[in-house]
Amino acid sequence: MIRKSLSRAVGLAAAIIFLSTLASAQMSQVEGTVRLSEAGGKKPVAGALIDIYRTDIKGHWDTKTDKNGHYIHLGLPLAGSYVFIVSGAGITPTYTQAHISQQPVVDLNVEPGDGHTLTLEEVQKAMKSGGGLPGQGKTAPPADRAKAEATQKELDAKVQEGKALQASFDQARVHYNTGLDMMKANATLQDEATKTSNYTTALSEFEQAASVDPAKHAAMKLINYRANANLAEVHYQLGVDLFNKRKRDEAKPHFVAAVAAAKKAIALASDDTAENNPGISNDMIVYYNILTKNAMLLVEYYGAADLIEDTVKEMVKAEALDAANKNKWGVLKGDLYRSAGRTDDAVAAYKAVIAADPNYFDALYGLGLTLIASSERAQIQEGANTLAEFVVKAPPTDKRVPIVKDALEGVKNAYKVEAEKPAAPARRKRP
Repeated sequence: MIRKSLSRAVGLAAAIIFLSTLASAQMSQVEGTVRLSEAGGKKPVAGALIDIYRTDIKGHWDTKTDKNGHYIHLGLPLAGSYVFIVSGAGITPTYTQAHISQQPVVDLNVEPGDGHTLTLEEVQKAMKSGGGLPGQGKTAPPADRAKAEATQKELDAKVQEGKALQASFDQARVHYNTGLDMMKANATLQDEATKTSNYTTALSEFEQAASVDPAKHAAMKLINYRANANLAEVHYQLGVDLFNKRKRDEAKPHFVAAVAAAKKAIALASDDTAENNPGISNDMIVYYNILTKNAMLLVEYYGAADLIEDTVKEMVKAEALDAANKNKWGVLKGDLYRSAGRTDDAVAAYKAVIAADPNYFDALYGLGLTLIASSERAQIQEGANTLAEFVVKAPPTDKRVPIVKDALEGVKNAYKVEAEKPAAPARRKRP
């Protein structure tokens, strides 16, 4: 019986899911609340745009307030002078200056207005002339000492909360980038002992990075699911190494852990936005690939049939997201069913791909293997015919071609079944 062997090569390039290593300059965060002055007091402004400009050197960042009028921006250089410009529907734009090393909380009070947006040039002109803008500098002083103390207490609490959030993020980022460094180092290493040591270190670093609370901030969510994806890949690499050393029992926990981590990455990333992660679609496809290859190993070599249905559901999602490679996912579904001995499901999956593209030779290969494993002569004949078609349509350099030729000879000798000669295919590129 022809079986796929495990490859020791890296299955997916980890660089695809790297969170960029951040600059070594000291970074911080800034946060605050935008409130609209109106009769009866002040109310938070949701969806207000905060443009943050660095004025000592060129730099621009932006963010928006949440439903409570609160905003937070991580990763700003601690040094430097900043201008914060707030604008939004129904308000008069305003600005303020700040040094975030001294003022990590920048609240902004606005007045009702037409919702136009100030440019940096307009603000700089106003600053040079010493003039003001509507809504700027109109924060009323506290009515009494008690109110002042309450305001200061609230400000101090925000500062402490912001510091804790930044510290947690910075720690997770250090662990994440250390894990990436270990994986990058392994890309050029030949020494197996050092590679294993690096993967073990990376495993620990990604575990710590993945412990950050994704609910605290979008940046933390991003680093969490990317850490889980890389964690899954490291478990896969360690599992494959053990498996190829004939340590199958020791390899299994790594494949199980890889599936769990990949599922966490998918669950968190599935509702992320392109605004937070412009490459979210590509990342998700990578995560589906990591999940599939680990689930496939557990099903084929450890009998984990309970993984099949959930994995197929995720593959259907991947198929929709990765429409250009829909047939590839169809073949993977067939492979999963075949690994579990679910012949009818495997045949249906492969034939669906062949119906869409008769020259898709990976589907021909899977279908042929499935059918020649049958005990019925008619199916064995169909399988032999399909494998013969694979030999004709696959590139001669495909390593499976000589294996299939030997298998066809074995089928001929064992069952007296000879493959019918297929028609010559139209020329096409490898899928």
